Amino acid sequence: MIQGAVALDEHDRAILRLLQHDDRLTNAAVGLRVGLSAPAVFERVRKLERQGVITGYRAQVSAQSVGLSVTAFVAVGLESTEHCRSIAPMLSRFPLVEECHSVAGEWDIMLKVRAATPKDLEDFLYELKRVAGVSRTVTTVALSTPFEARPINIGEPAPNEVA
Repeated sequence: MIQGAVALDEHDRAILRLLQHDDRLTNAAVGLRVGLSAPAVFERVRKLERQGVITGYRAQVSAQSVGLSVTAFVAVGLESTEHCRSIAPMLSRFPLVEECHSVAGEWDIMLKVRAATPKDLEDFLYELKRVAGVSRTVTTVALSTPFEARPINIGEPAPNEVA
């Protein structure tokens, strides 16, 4: 088992697959699909939450529908490795930053950014370059997004599991 991974049985995996597709399912509905009682599903979900497997529940919001029509990926180079751990909290303060990843390769950090207009993106980039430790950036603007925020692959459903 990978360090930090939690041992999951097939019921746990089935519950996770279902909740990733619809986190509003009741324990009874999940139970019917995975062959457990509602109380058993409740206990398993609580255990998965305590173990940090389930980290939260949220609505998926269309960025377009709330006026965020510009999606960009910003590769960030840092002046030195001393900034690697301290910069993420600073970047989290920018409301346009949706995701922040520490990456290997030519760049140190990769950001996913959402903005209402190209001007808003430009203003963000100017502010980003003023952050202590940031030495350079390269920005790629997405033209379209065929899909995103896919569920985590937890394996194939069991033959008797109703999706």
